[in-house]
Amino acid sequence: MSRKNDTHRNSSHGEGSAPGGSTTEDQPITDISLFIAALSVRFRPARSPRDTTHWFSTQEVCAAIRDIDPSAKVDATQVFTALLAVGYDFCNRPGTQGLLFKWMFHEKTIQ
Repeated sequence: MSRKNDTHRNSSHGEGSAPGGSTTEDQPITDISLFIAALSVRFRPARSPRDTTHWFSTQEVCAAIRDIDPSAKVDATQVFTALLAVGYDFCNRPGTQGLLFKWMFHEKTIQ
């Protein structure tokens, strides 16, 4: 079974898998859709570098998830796939030297 198809929502209370969830032999995989949805409350995918208000690396997104949920079993591949799936894009930030790709986020206006 592919690791992409394994989902397990960790609980701070030690409860089992979410409905339909499973685990790999070595560790459970955290369903990060909740975290991506939370990001999307504040941000939307930027249409271009010019439209971008915030630049985040995949590792920064992983770290933010682990910061709010230290038990989260999340890896860069999961974050990459999840952000692409909801429409976020990445590029090399204009004006920088070297190759350092970042995700492009646009902060929504809160009314």
